Amino acid sequence: MVNPGSQLTVAIEKCSLYNLQTVRRSLIQLLDRLGGIKSLVSPGQNVLLKPNLLSAASPVEAVSTHPVVMQAMVEIVMEAGGNVYLGDSPGSDSQEKAMQVCGMKAVIEKTGAQYLTFSDNTGVEVNNYKKRIIPLASTLAQMDLIINMGKLKTHAFTGMTGGVKNVFGCVVGAKKARFHLDYPLPLDFSRLLIDVYLAVKPSLTILDAVIAMEGTGPRRGRPRQVGLLVASPCAVALDRVVAEITGFYPEEVTTLVAASELGLPGTELSEVRLEGISLEEARVSGFDKGPAAGGKLSRLVALFPVARIRDMLSARRPYPRVNPEICTACAVCRDNCPAQVIEIADALPVIDHKSCIRCYCCQEFCAYGAIDLTG
Repeated sequence: MVNPGSQLTVAIEKCSLYNLQTVRRSLIQLLDRLGGIKSLVSPGQNVLLKPNLLSAASPVEAVSTHPVVMQAMVEIVMEAGGNVYLGDSPGSDSQEKAMQVCGMKAVIEKTGAQYLTFSDNTGVEVNNYKKRIIPLASTLAQMDLIINMGKLKTHAFTGMTGGVKNVFGCVVGAKKARFHLDYPLPLDFSRLLIDVYLAVKPSLTILDAVIAMEGTGPRRGRPRQVGLLVASPCAVALDRVVAEITGFYPEEVTTLVAASELGLPGTELSEVRLEGISLEEARVSGFDKGPAAGGKLSRLVALFPVARIRDMLSARRPYPRVNPEICTACAVCRDNCPAQVIEIADALPVIDHKSCIRCYCCQEFCAYGAIDLTG
């Protein structure tokens, strides 16, 4: 069994706003609770800081890892002697556009960090649930270690975006869409995400939860002040702790279910050592978990421990529907549909529900909130 992090320690620190000195201070406290940055980074190492760059969205929308968090971490790693790179493969929009709009290009200009292009994939064989090839960005091979810089958000397909889900950006472009076609059920897709995580092997995961996203994430939810930064060598343990903080049942976060099936450490709170502020201090009341975790269907799914029954219930999840009063017919949903079942007719997207795999990429990438999951 592959162990994604032998040190099951999760550190939690308060961080009330995106002020560079405030964030920097909280990050240093987090890192010190995990042994300090110099226990992780050696002089001369190539270090990738991998943010969440879902799409070209302004930092105020809480869609991506905030650039202030990235800048503070770049400076900390550089002071330890690391050669810092920033890179990710967005779900929609080009890498260049996402880096620009999300503020990462400005971070590079301010700090002297380098831009790591994600263009080609190289296959990595894994044999966890089954033997398969995981296509990862070829440039990852140039890195000595990877620091996974995620964003706390709800997710209509997997329940929550945290540490494990964030590594999916190490798969480039069209390959991600292909995976949605191959694994249309949330649990099957989350098993794939665990395989990607185990193939990427990030040395550390840091989660930006200063301002998180609740509701219909990961693109069209609402920003929510949480005031936390969280870090761990083990993204599974981090996600389990963050689920507890925000009120998710573990069964509502399908990456945690998949990790538990595989017997990975960190899915049980009893396995995790907490540092920093307590869970009681960190808990968020009334966090809107969104349609994936908050609906009656997901409650039923969470009750059934048998994966086959869970998958049958998951197959009844809602179809995406277009709100014609909001839609601009920009065709982003059509262009990013893995199953290619959306057409533009009479200036509106038309979704073929008979062929729709309900991956919710259309809802995820719509910049106007014109696609909902209430039907």
